[in-house]
Amino acid sequence: MNRIDSRHLVVGGRPRLLLGGQLHNSTSSDIELARVAFDRVVELGGNAVTATASWHLVEPREGTFDFTGVDALIDLARERGLALTLLWFGAFKNAASTYAPRWVRADTGRFPRAEAGADGATGAFTRPGTPVLSVFSPALLEADRRAFTALARHIAEVDADGTVVMVQVENETGLLGASRDHAADAEAAWSAPVPTALLDWLAAHPEATGTASRLWREQGSPAAGNWPQVFGDGPGADEVFMAWGFASYCEALAAAAAEHLDVAYYANAWLGPQPGQELPGQYPSGGPVAGVVDVWKAAAPTLALLGPDIYVDDVKGAVSGYVREDNALLVPESQVAVGNVFWAVGSGAVGFNVFGVDDLRPDGQFAAAYHLLAGAEDVIVAAQCEGRIRPVLLEAEETAVVELGGLTWTVRGAVDVLSKIFLDAGVQVRTQARGEQENLEEALMPAPADTRAMGVLIDLGKDEVLAIGQGLMLEAAGAPGEIVEIDDAVEGRYEAGEWVSGRNLNGDERLNLLPLDRLAAVRVRVLRRWR
Repeated sequence: MNRIDSRHLVVGGRPRLLLGGQLHNSTSSDIELARVAFDRVVELGGNAVTATASWHLVEPREGTFDFTGVDALIDLARERGLALTLLWFGAFKNAASTYAPRWVRADTGRFPRAEAGADGATGAFTRPGTPVLSVFSPALLEADRRAFTALARHIAEVDADGTVVMVQVENETGLLGASRDHAADAEAAWSAPVPTALLDWLAAHPEATGTASRLWREQGSPAAGNWPQVFGDGPGADEVFMAWGFASYCEALAAAAAEHLDVAYYANAWLGPQPGQELPGQYPSGGPVAGVVDVWKAAAPTLALLGPDIYVDDVKGAVSGYVREDNALLVPESQVAVGNVFWAVGSGAVGFNVFGVDDLRPDGQFAAAYHLLAGAEDVIVAAQCEGRIRPVLLEAEETAVVELGGLTWTVRGAVDVLSKIFLDAGVQVRTQARGEQENLEEALMPAPADTRAMGVLIDLGKDEVLAIGQGLMLEAAGAPGEIVEIDDAVEGRYEAGEWVSGRNLNGDERLNLLPLDRLAAVRVRVLRRWR
């Protein structure tokens, strides 16, 4: 049984940290390309992989199912000892419906399209050849649910050892080009009473600060009414309405599948607002963005978690809206930026996927990060469960202050400190991290290595911390009147949970405990004494 328990993913009876990659969207449809990508995850040191199950391939003709491609993915993962997450690209993928089968897309009478209405601008509606189905269509829900349930039933039959640990329901749902759908079924839903489940959730959570709670209070906290009566009439109300529509749709699929397959189901978010996409409809309106996570929680209790897809530079802001008591943190997709891994893991993430793992270099930063973090998986998960881990990610000239293990740690970028030290001494040394290419030359979008100072700090007890990362300088302080100094520092790594010591760092190396040009792990013990 694989499930989310106390904000951690339990696989085979123990909490796990899944570090892996998501294949490019179409790789899963070619078993040989998928084989290469799965091998790449192993080369990187990952323990998990995420791949696609597409509705149009699973059910090419209505009522006729073909799971041979899914079976092949499960076999590939099982052979390599990788935990597999399957992405259901059903009626909705990136706010469009290109993965719906032909028999669905061709029948606009039975499966109506979403309509932008008078407020429509740009987005999926205006991309030539891009179908956008209406999430309010009962026929679409029934067809998608039937296919998804058949997939779940099949996995349960062929995957007795639990290789599949999570299933994503749809992908980056929401509506682009308008803040709400104006199709006939959508207009009827807009004028209908707001579901009691949402109103009850709002009343039971007076501390909530999401968009729905704010608009509801502005309307006088009504106990009943239709959507404009309860939430007003504007882009924010439209987004709440669409969030309920998409969340209810995903809940229907997940609840039906959960009767047959006991795994963790979740949904992922195309983030918004973000620069250039400030309003719902400019980013997918109704998707599980931070502002409407509350609506999704009320509408979709079967979903174990909601996770941000991180393609923005501000990973801290992206993650913050999903670190909640009622939500385990997962990063389903991330751009190639290894600092995102450390911030996510240090924030308690149960898993992290770099997108386009097919393109990553097997000797790059992600490989180094995954080998170090996966080797220390048990140490990290225990620290997450007990609140003994902290993330660090520094821009130039930035300093972080971390409270950990009864000490106050001041963390600086070694580049910033060393450049000043050696400048004062009149000595020139290399103080810049090398920025090599992180993915292969044929990758569509080049990704330079991450040169930021980054890492996680873990309290090991007895005045010792484990630091994994690069380019960090650490200073510890205790209570007033107490002197704290580094007593010992040992570089090394964890292998299958056991610490393997390397260099004992002293002298000049104390200025550079975590190297500028590579990722490393070091255990630092301090000496505490009184003046």
